[in-house]
Amino acid sequence: MANGTIYKRKVRHVGCGDLQKPGDYNDITFPVNVSASIPLALGRAAKHHVDIAILYILTAILGRPLHETLYMRLPDGKWPDPYGSTRPLLKLNKTLYGIKQANHRYYEEVFHFIVDDLRLQASSTSPGLFFGGNLKANGVLIPVNVDDIMIIGKSDLVASIASPPFDRFKAAGLVPVSDTFKYLGMTVTRDRSKLSIDIDQMCYINRVLDQFEMTDCRM
Repeated sequence: MANGTIYKRKVRHVGCGDLQKPGDYNDITFPVNVSASIPLALGRAAKHHVDIAILYILTAILGRPLHETLYMRLPDGKWPDPYGSTRPLLKLNKTLYGIKQANHRYYEEVFHFIVDDLRLQASSTSPGLFFGGNLKANGVLIPVNVDDIMIIGKSDLVASIASPPFDRFKAAGLVPVSDTFKYLGMTVTRDRSKLSIDIDQMCYINRVLDQFEMTDCRM
């Protein structure tokens, strides 16, 4: 915190991605939704009176398959024989935090799951947005924003789609969400009688102000 007080400690094994060079990886890009697609998706959910589920991928960039041959040294310390005090050199089979291509490998898995397994179509204008069928009938709309996945559709369809990622991607979430929920720093309130959605971003704005010690900027 700003006064130097420690309120949380976190330990994480991180790969030295800053030491990687082109050739150790090919693509590190990760498509995200354009800002307008989330309110549009929420509005369609309200209009067609369908359910919304939200999945949070807790280990999005951890443990994804690696296509490249990659090695890393473990930190200094005492290691079991035969290493002793020598830092072991290990070959990575899966991604760690800090590895440059980790985000892209995660997106590949999500993309293939949605397109190949679920047979949905990827939007050509909004990367990270997937859809299939008529939402009013038995269609589905899935915006993916890094490790946050929203599923919009009929109740039984939403539940069936949300089930596999819980095991495959170690997801947590709400299926379906309540009529008031939080997503990407927004507070979303749904009025089913009016088929409307209200989106409040003040929570996100206040969090940014707190993080950068700009609390005097609050209105």
